[in-house]
This record gives sequence, structure tokens and C-alpha cells, in this order.
Amino acid sequence: MKAMLLPLALLGLAVTAAAFDPLPGNQRQAYRFDLTKMYAGEAAWKADVEKARALAAAVEARRDRIPGSPEALLSAMEALRDLEDVMVKLYAYGEFRMAVNTADRGPYDAYLALQAETGARTSFLSVALKGLTPADLEGMIAREPGLAAFRYQLLDRIRKGPHTLTASEEALLSRLDPDLHAWPPALFQRVFDRTAFAEISADGKTFNVHRDFETLIRHPDREVRRKAYEAYYGAFAEIRDLVGFALLREMRALNTEAALRGFPTYYHESLFDRYLTRSQVDNLYAQIEAKGPLYFDYQRFQMERIRPKLGGAEPEIWDMDLASGRGPEPRFTADEAVALVEGALAVLGPEYSRELHALLDPRNGRIDIVGGPNRDQGAFCEGYHGFFLDNYQGLLTNVSTMAHEAGHGIHDQLVFNNRKSVLYGEGPGYMTESFAMFNEWLLRDHILKTSRDEALKRYVREDALNEMMVLWEIARRAKFEMVAYDRVASGEITDEKGFGRTCVEVGKAYDLWFQKYPWLEDHWIRKHHYWSVPTYYVNYVVAHVLALTYYQRYLEDPRGFPEKYTAMVRNGFDRPAADLLKDFLAMDLDDPRLLEGTFRLIQKTFEEERAAATGR
Repeated sequence: MKAMLLPLALLGLAVTAAAFDPLPGNQRQAYRFDLTKMYAGEAAWKADVEKARALAAAVEARRDRIPGSPEALLSAMEALRDLEDVMVKLYAYGEFRMAVNTADRGPYDAYLALQAETGARTSFLSVALKGLTPADLEGMIAREPGLAAFRYQLLDRIRKGPHTLTASEEALLSRLDPDLHAWPPALFQRVFDRTAFAEISADGKTFNVHRDFETLIRHPDREVRRKAYEAYYGAFAEIRDLVGFALLREMRALNTEAALRGFPTYYHESLFDRYLTRSQVDNLYAQIEAKGPLYFDYQRFQMERIRPKLGGAEPEIWDMDLASGRGPEPRFTADEAVALVEGALAVLGPEYSRELHALLDPRNGRIDIVGGPNRDQGAFCEGYHGFFLDNYQGLLTNVSTMAHEAGHGIHDQLVFNNRKSVLYGEGPGYMTESFAMFNEWLLRDHILKTSRDEALKRYVREDALNEMMVLWEIARRAKFEMVAYDRVASGEITDEKGFGRTCVEVGKAYDLWFQKYPWLEDHWIRKHHYWSVPTYYVNYVVAHVLALTYYQRYLEDPRGFPEKYTAMVRNGFDRPAADLLKDFLAMDLDDPRLLEGTFRLIQKTFEEERAAATGR
């Protein structure tokens, strides 16, 4: 059933933060997971656990015949493909259970144990293939054409051959993985769960500075905003020793494993896995830092725009999230957000729209956005199974997050529709993140083209500029992590104080506020990614550039580009990401002008907004 699109004139109505309810009526009950639609009960869940074990055994049974038998290799790859589909579902189920109640770790911990078990039983495959060359593989495909469906996955294993350990070593690391790497993010989350974050009273309500931080820093009372910032970072100072302990041990363990594989640090290894090099990333950060004056100019511009709202007082960091244009910040109920996202992404075609509606329709039980105690932080979409958000507050950023995470989910769904397995949806994170970020640009574009509410459009234009400028923020976070891995490896970072010093040192090159507030040394604690998905932030940097490039192409060819783009998304990863971009979109990641185009777009948008602000 097609979603009813609400008139945009109804969206973003001016209401006060205190009066607005982002989940009115029955929406608070509707927008919750119904995980019985994944597994009707424990018996169904256990059946998939046993299915995973049987598939791992099927791969293992071909151990002595690989690589000599192309037929055995094909059977193993088919079983491995099916195993991946089952494991993705088991992971999503465990992640969702734990996300809505962080104390409910049973299925998630069971998944980690199963992952270690199946990984140990199948890890021999990479070892068996490490001596092959691409030419050898082509000879095997000639003998068994069915292997062509797995060419990219096999070539990737062959490419990693020089960094693959012995069979016993790989099996041992797989079995030890939960004990080596699962506890740091778990400790991080438990520390947050057990921390008594301060509560602030405003408008007759009580707000928790952790759970309701985004709402508090937008509050019209400056004192409320100041207290929120100081209380939040004050709590970080109390927990920095424990979360720093976890992060240091995680980085040390990952660096040690990377060294076994012949890499200087785990950061180098993760770049290799993504078909990137350290020199490429160093050059990327250097270019962004060289354009730092553009971002500093933007920060000063924002300060001057906000100053009149403060009665001429000097702007502080807790003032910067105020809507700087005229009128209040727009707010959207959950139903309005879903309708808006569906309307914006309709340009990507009927299949995309159909799957998007199936994901976001609360009747399907695949979306959970209602806040509450003991919930995980942030937002994520696991496979095509469901979308989680810690606490939907009706802000435009929440709507953008919905569009973003839907980009991940629908990518996996389209690939599954096309290739009947999520295996082919696995590729470099900067590609999958670019799909998600492009959705955010389509959302803004849709509002600007269809709304008759000038205040809303003005806010969205400002938001678009803000999001372009986020490039420096995400680059700062990514650069901090890279430098931290280097310094942990060299012994320069030995405790949480080392993380703090590194955070400030890197921060000063990217952000004016790091030059003013010493307590921003704890800013690294705000992002769970360093613990939960190590080295992932570099993906956001590359993806940001790619998404802006997609958006440029879309503006130039609004009819033709979506078809080519969606074809690339649906195709999945049957070749390296750089080849996909070349083949479907004629984009070259090695083009030195790629980043220059991004900077030109940002500069142009900034100048237009600055001119518009001056003329108001």
C-alpha cells in the first residue's frame, strides 16, 4: 500500500519545544519492533543457530579438496553464502534485542559465540586460497563456470593472501575474537548505562542530559543550554578512565593482530581491506586541513548570525545549535517523517519506493524509534531487517537520520532482490555510507522543491550548508582515530590522558572551539564508533565527498542520474568499488579534481547563504 504523503505546508509548523510531541496518539506504541516477525519464538531462533552450524560444517567438509577441486570450491562458496544470510539475520535479531534493552544480551552474546565457532570452522578457506593467483582463479572458473558468481569474493581473499596466517592461527583468532574484541564496546555501553547523568528541569519537564542532549542544546533558554553542555562533559570527565581503559586495550589488541599480518597498525590493515592506502588517506586529510580557513570562516559567520539572538553577547559553543534563521526549528511527528522520507526518495524508482515503504511502515514491526531507559545509543539499520533510533525527537536531523539509515537497509534489500543473498551487499563502508548520505541530500532537495513554507525552506538551506561543513567535523573525528592508533602502537598513548591530548591536538587543526575549551579533551567519548566499529569514521569522510558528487550529478541530470545510480546500488559488489563507480557513473576515485569539486560546491553554497543573510 502506498503511503499517504502529507502536504508539506503541514510540516514544520511552528510550535514550542515544550508543546511538541514527536509521537502523538498511538505512534508511541506503533513505532516499536515486533521481533516475532523475525523469529516467532526461541525454537525458530535456535533452528537458525543450528542451520548456521550445519552450513559451517558443509564448508568445512570441503577442506581437503580445496583448492584442487573447482567443484568443491563452488560448493563451499555456496554454503558460505547461505551461512552469511543466516548470520546477518541472527546478528540483527541480537542487536535489536540489545538495542531496545541493553541488559537483554542473550541472543547477541550467543551470536558472538556462534560467529567465533563458525569463523574457526571456515577460516581455512582463506589459507587454502593464499597461494593462488588471479590467473589460477580464472582457470578454475573455466572448469567450473558457477564460480564466476563468486569471482570478486574469491579475488578479495587471494589479494589478502600475503597477510593471511596459518590455518591453526586463523582458527585460533576466530575463536578468541569475542574475548579479545567484544568486551570493549560492551564495557563502554555499561559505563554509560550505569552513569547517573544529570537531569535539568525546563518548561515543567525533566530532561536527562545524555538521553535528551539534542533537545536541551536547542532550548531557547541559554542557561539551560550551558548547563546541558557542562553537565554532559562533566560526566565524561568522571568516566574517562574506564572508557579510556577499554579503548586502549581494544587498540592494542587490534594493533597486535595487524602486526601478525604484516601491517604497521590496525588502521593500515583496515584501509587495505577497503582498497584504500595510508598515503591516499593522509593526502585526503591534508587537503581538508588546507581548506580549514573556509570552515573557520563559516564558524565565525555562524557566531555573528547568532549574536543578535544573544543580545550582543559573545557566542559560546552551547549557543551554536540554535536555528540561526528566522522562525523556530521545524519539528515533525514520526508519521510526518516517514511520509516525507518516502516522498523524497520516490525519485529512485518504484522498487526502491516499495521496499522503503515496507521498511518504514510501523505495521511491519521493522522500525523502533521510541526512546526510553537502557536503550543503545545512536541509530542503525541492520541488513534489510530493521531500523533503530535511540530517541526520536522530531528534529530535522532525526528525519535525515531516517533517510540515511533507510539508505543502508534498502541497499541490502535491492541487492538481495537481485542476487538472492546479502553477501553481495558487503563492500567498502565508504560506498554504503555514500548511498545513505545521498538520501539525506535528496530529502533536502525534495523539501526545497515542493514546500511553500518559506521559513522551512530557509531552515533547510541553512541545514544543507551545515551538513556540507560537517566534512571538517567528521574528518577531525577520523583523523583523531588514525593518530590514536599510531600513538598507541608507538607507546605515546598509555592511558586516557593520551587520548585527551590527541583529541585536542587534532581538534585545533579543524575546529575553533578546541582552541577555547580545555574540557573538549573528552570529546572523543561522545562517539561510540571508536569502540563498536573501530576505524569506521574514515568511511564517512570519503562517503561525504561521494554523496556530494552524486548530488551534483543529480542536479545536472534529475531524470537520468537516478536510474544509473539505482542500478549501481542494486548491482551489489561484484567488483571493486572504484570499478563500480567508473562503470555505472563514470566517476574516477583517483581524479584529483574530485575533491576540488566538493570544495567548490561548499564554497558556492556558503557564499550564497552569506549573501542571503546579509540581505535579510
